[in-house]
Amino acid sequence: KDGPSNAVPFEVDTLPERLEQDLAGQAGIPLPVIVNGRIDRPEQVDAFRFQGRQGDQIVAEVTARRLDSPLDSLLRLTDASGKQLAANDDHEDPGAGLHTHHADSWLRATLPADGVYTIHLADAQHRGAPEYAYRLRISRPMPDFQLRVVPSSINARAAASQPITVYALRRDGFDGEIALALKDPPPGFALSGAVVPAGQNQVRLTLTAGSPSDKTPIALVMEGRAAIHGQEVVRSVVPAEDQEQAFAYHHLVPVHQWLVSVAGRSLFKSPPVIADAPVRIPLGGSSSVKIRLPGKGAAARMTVQLSDPSEGITIRDASPSPDGLKIQFQADATKIKPGTKGNLILLASAKTADSAKGKKGTVRKGASYPLPAIPYEIVPAHRD
Repeated sequence: KDGPSNAVPFEVDTLPERLEQDLAGQAGIPLPVIVNGRIDRPEQVDAFRFQGRQGDQIVAEVTARRLDSPLDSLLRLTDASGKQLAANDDHEDPGAGLHTHHADSWLRATLPADGVYTIHLADAQHRGAPEYAYRLRISRPMPDFQLRVVPSSINARAAASQPITVYALRRDGFDGEIALALKDPPPGFALSGAVVPAGQNQVRLTLTAGSPSDKTPIALVMEGRAAIHGQEVVRSVVPAEDQEQAFAYHHLVPVHQWLVSVAGRSLFKSPPVIADAPVRIPLGGSSSVKIRLPGKGAAARMTVQLSDPSEGITIRDASPSPDGLKIQFQADATKIKPGTKGNLILLASAKTADSAKGKKGTVRKGASYPLPAIPYEIVPAHRD
């Protein structure tokens, strides 16, 4: 009948789609393919054979629980003799929202020889029924990525920097660098440290807010770009909230918009400027970066500390320079490895004299304000 319906998950793809019953018994199914099938009864195992060549990489991925199927999939890859080459039960998908059981399977393997191989798909709980539907992708690796930014709503001050975190949800072995950028931002809005380093799944960076004409929240859009097989791939960064469940499980739950509300001003009239970035810190040694601060004599009134730094990186010295601050960072060779990349975020506080009775002449710190993120790389120790 006509009328509204409950929401029903639905997935489409660009790969060829086939039905399970159309492929049953075939000696070699064509790849790539997405098989649409179901585990109709308990103990049922669906098997799909294909021809492979030595050195080929193959990926098999089940989408079932993510489409609200009760199937708890179990995947196995065997060669012509029945020897198991790879297997997977549960594969965590950080992009699966509030799903509490990552029951869908994913495996990747390099084929050892020319010959016939078989993908076996079953329910890990040995159950089955008509509603135990699945989509099974069998293909070569299809490297890709998705992106999430947390938090999804920000209260900021004009000219101030706000720490945010971008998560890279990597697919099929993609481990390249991802460059981040705001798309058509309002004047004054900017990112600092806007790169997800190669091989890393998240980065903490900063968003600097401009001065809006009114108090209406501003919707920002961020994009990520990466090179995959020589082609530039662009993906939108989806705003999300990091929600905790049962005091242990964290879920990146997407929301519709990334909103920033700007009210008041920060410690500075205009954003500080980071010079000499990225800073390359030698293992067991130190390296400096200059921060230009607006306002004459501002640096003399500042104290700084690191906000949630990588283990092994500390501030060795912070001293005023003619136009700002000179910060010297050091790296502990026992706690961090060469090649590590990321961002350092400093919290700046203004020192003020407290003239209250009995406390005359003492110095206290005011509110802390994050400075723009400083990209860093750990490099091998200097040798003479």
